[in-house]
Amino acid sequence: MKYLQTYDYYILNESFDYQLLLEDKKFSIYRTIHNRTVQKLGLNLYFVGTFQMGVTVLYPVIEALINQSNIPGIGKEEIVLLTIFCIAQILHVMNDDVQKIHVELEKKNLLHLTEKVKKSLLSIYKIFAFVARSFGKIVDVFTDVLGYVALGAPIYMVLIELIREQNLDLDTLPQKVLIFSGGVAFFSFKSMVETIIQFIKNKMNSKKQI
Repeated sequence: MKYLQTYDYYILNESFDYQLLLEDKKFSIYRTIHNRTVQKLGLNLYFVGTFQMGVTVLYPVIEALINQSNIPGIGKEEIVLLTIFCIAQILHVMNDDVQKIHVELEKKNLLHLTEKVKKSLLSIYKIFAFVARSFGKIVDVFTDVLGYVALGAPIYMVLIELIREQNLDLDTLPQKVLIFSGGVAFFSFKSMVETIIQFIKNKMNSKKQI
């Protein structure tokens, strides 16, 4: 895999065995729903085809945030639609396929959530960028979040646990990730990033000792 270009990335991949991780029931279910939804709407968005695995691993993170937000009536298909639509907005993709999703979200009365999901995805991007830097990888654009699956999968698994433990939701995650120099938000964000980095390094060190 072209993203595993350093020894640390190799160890990271081996430590988490992310291919097996992606066969986890939750990811497997989302991959099925993703494929079904894309086929049903006839979507041909470039980032969905090119970065399918990277998009898929984001769904459980958005699901965790929505569950913590106590928003009723949102199933996995709705999470798929919301996530794809908001990624399209971040990437400034506005075409007929995106309009199809807009119509579906409007039918389901979910358009009011798109701005919150978008802010949450941008917050995940900031977290990813800081964690990736610790492993020698510079993240310049949002598509890096979708492309570096070997690093992204373990980051998201830890992030899901933090979302549950710290009761983060669609409102509080973006607030926590706001960086105010010397402010409470900065230290809160720094603590989250350090927790993720330490967990990943522990897994890497454990693998190296075997």
